[in-house]
Amino acid sequence: MIIKSEEQQSMRFSAKSHWAAYAAAIWSVLYIPPHVYFALGGTIGVPGTMTEKFEPVWALTNWGASFALLLAGLLALGLARPMEQKMVRLALLVVSWCACLIPILHASYGFVTKGLYLLGVLPIHFFDFSLWETVDIGMFMMLDLLLFEPWFLVEGILFGLAIWQFHRRAQVKIDANHAL
Repeated sequence: MIIKSEEQQSMRFSAKSHWAAYAAAIWSVLYIPPHVYFALGGTIGVPGTMTEKFEPVWALTNWGASFALLLAGLLALGLARPMEQKMVRLALLVVSWCACLIPILHASYGFVTKGLYLLGVLPIHFFDFSLWETVDIGMFMMLDLLLFEPWFLVEGILFGLAIWQFHRRAQVKIDANHAL
């Protein structure tokens, strides 16, 4: 039976402890192309036609989402790096917790409201479709439930795992310093 030293175990953990940060970065960046497509006026996958008044808002929303996703990808990469300065580490953790919780809350809200609508519990006027000329409500709900909300949920979970790994690496380093 081979017993590894704490230092060997620590190095093994450290070498494998960045995967969630990289996965969160990749997951964020992979969601940019559809937003750019919609921002440029693409309509494949859009469950209806928008009013002329809504088109610029739709484009701006998708450009904003693309920028936010790029920032999320960079933030996730920040969780793969060691941070020596306490204030920088704290700021990174605070923003990262927001990047974890906001998508999870978004997905939870979407799953509950769309699910309740499909079950007949929530009336259609709960949702605002006033900026749409035509909309296939069933397709809209199913796209949200099967594509968009799961994406948000995975994003939040990946950020949560990346934060946990970031904290764990810092803890292993602190423990190693105290052992010296």
